[in-house]
Amino acid sequence: MQVLFYTRLFLYLLAFGLPVIHPAIAVPYDRMGWWMWFLLVPGEMLISFYLSPPRFRAATWISVACGFLLFSTVLFSGFSSYTLLFIGVGCASFLLTALIFKTGTRGYPFAVLEQFFLGFLYYKLLSFSRASEWVARESSGITQGILVLIALTFLLHGIILYLSAYNSGKRKRGLKELFLFLALAVSAGLFTFLLLPADFVTHSVVFNLLKQEPKPRLIPLDAMGEGLEGGNLLSMDQWKDQRFDVGRYDGFWKEWGKGNQQNGEAGSSEEGQGLLEGVPSDEWYNQGTGGDNKQYAVMVVASSMEPVYAAEAYYGHFDAERGFLLSKEQALNDLVYLRLLDTWKDEKNLSDLNRYPVNIYYLSTLSDRVLAYSPYRIEPTVLNRKFHPFDFSYYTVSMISRSNLRDWMAIKDLVDDEKRSLKSYLEVTLPGPVRDSFESYLENALQNKSGYFEKVLAIFESFSSFQYEIGFDDDISVARMEEFLVEIRHGDCTEFSNTAAILTRLAGIPSRVVTGYLASKELQNLAHRRGIRILREVIEPLKDFKVQDLYLVTTAHRHSWVQIYMPGYGWVDFDPTSYAIPPAGRGNPNTMNVIIPLIQIDEVKPSFQFPWLFIGRGLLILLSGLLIAVYLYRYGKELYLRHLSRGQSPGALKALYILLLIKLSANGYALKIPSQTSLEYSKSYPELNRFASIYTTIRYRDRYEPGEKESLCHEIRSRYREILTCCKKPGLLNALRRLFSLKGLYYK
Repeated sequence: MQVLFYTRLFLYLLAFGLPVIHPAIAVPYDRMGWWMWFLLVPGEMLISFYLSPPRFRAATWISVACGFLLFSTVLFSGFSSYTLLFIGVGCASFLLTALIFKTGTRGYPFAVLEQFFLGFLYYKLLSFSRASEWVARESSGITQGILVLIALTFLLHGIILYLSAYNSGKRKRGLKELFLFLALAVSAGLFTFLLLPADFVTHSVVFNLLKQEPKPRLIPLDAMGEGLEGGNLLSMDQWKDQRFDVGRYDGFWKEWGKGNQQNGEAGSSEEGQGLLEGVPSDEWYNQGTGGDNKQYAVMVVASSMEPVYAAEAYYGHFDAERGFLLSKEQALNDLVYLRLLDTWKDEKNLSDLNRYPVNIYYLSTLSDRVLAYSPYRIEPTVLNRKFHPFDFSYYTVSMISRSNLRDWMAIKDLVDDEKRSLKSYLEVTLPGPVRDSFESYLENALQNKSGYFEKVLAIFESFSSFQYEIGFDDDISVARMEEFLVEIRHGDCTEFSNTAAILTRLAGIPSRVVTGYLASKELQNLAHRRGIRILREVIEPLKDFKVQDLYLVTTAHRHSWVQIYMPGYGWVDFDPTSYAIPPAGRGNPNTMNVIIPLIQIDEVKPSFQFPWLFIGRGLLILLSGLLIAVYLYRYGKELYLRHLSRGQSPGALKALYILLLIKLSANGYALKIPSQTSLEYSKSYPELNRFASIYTTIRYRDRYEPGEKESLCHEIRSRYREILTCCKKPGLLNALRRLFSLKGLYYK
């Protein structure tokens, strides 16, 4: 039973430890998580197994279990929302262990059911081992090793469970059952490996070896469906009637009509709207930022609320020359590439007013994540090449602020605690002349405005005479922002956001710059909607969402904006470019052609190649591990018996006798039949006569003269050492036989 308990404990610890040892699976274990999974669960298991009656009284048993659970709950959960989780996990560990090991044969069905639960747990863990390409490349070898280790442990645990439940007491029958079990287990393992897909543990990583990527051939996709065989697009009237809430989108259709009246034909896209074009997915390469008046698809975002400011980086640290740099607090920036298990959860910003959870789904061509602020729950990124180049997908829940102008106008100034905690977001160290330029502009913009948000609004409205140009500039230096503000007064989102952040900080308002992608209805023209329609026809996951909740995000939607700290409402996204003069002509993203991949779903299944090498290697590791486990059990049993043999109790004497029989079997002595007494067995080996006589006397005699029992115990231990010395046969071969003999496992 002890071996069964420890194999079970090992299976649980291996499951909790997988995120620690596997490169593609990660859990951000905090102090509470480490204690719960690595101390609370094993601790309750050990208490339930070792402190149970009759070894201890039932009251003591339950008191210790409850005390350890209460200590863990008070010390680590602090009676928070995790209190019930702590109590539930601790009680489940204790009760399930008691049911399995302390109810006799009635507990074995629970142990069998637990095997299925553990198998499901491991399946869920390993199913998240598919991540970005570099992670897949790093984890392929260790995934195979973990699979073999799991199979080995499950096999050993199953064998011990079977022998514990159905031990017949007959050696020959037990060996037959053992070999039958092994044969069935190996057959089941081979069958499972045959059914697994070829890429279950091996990730094929393909690199483009061409120095220059060839230009993809563009396929025009017109509004009535002639661009694709069978027609995938509806006309404008059909789209409006079937897919949209007419009242809600009347304004959109009126604007669309105005932009196309000059063309004389509803649905044509020439001056007012960019054309929709397609590129075969096998010719889709990294398109960069587009170019040639084209915008390329980057991701599809599904959200019931808009706009979605999908952030990839936060810039809160300010340098006097280089401008805004990545925030020193890396928590948000790390989420872009952090590997996750199941879900990541953050409760830091739940106290912000008017912030509501929004489910957002991302289907992306980028391996790194973008996340709307503030991320609350994040599921792992899934790699699936079926819909290439949209290889990556993930679900998130973000606590998006729905506060509005009425809320912001009532905001008071920062309190002292907020000023201290947000000190780094108020720093703006500028050289004297440069600071004078910014402060002079700020003074003219504010015009004695004193309200908190009045200052923010005045700064944004001061950009009304600035020209906004489409693009994304990497020059974020302070010199560039001063030139933009004082001289040229035109630029892209980078200049607007970085300049706005400097001005708000000078006004005493915490701010930071954010970069990422913007998904908004205002940025979805008819070509984008048509592209969504085509992609939704072939990409199954997109059919789970309403078409009006889907946004096609392109290279033209890469953006930079500013986040302002609003007391009571937390960090809120603002777009300073919305106050500037909008781009016109070829600078307007709505006039750019929208390029989407034409995805062909290949239904032809790849030919299966039996992984002989992998199976052979796995079986070899499996058998080697099983053999090592058996020897560990043998020597562990001897150490355990040696520990028990100390003392003068009947239990200690019996442990000494079993230990002697194990040593004798390793030296070639015949095994003692269970029905034989010690005296009957010693008739075949005269050197055992005195030991057997003393053993029988101490075992069954009730009364002794003073000091007599101590003398007999001393003598039997002396006889034990003498027998071990005389039974050892000389020679290297005999020494190896003693070292590797497993005959002693016969004795219980």
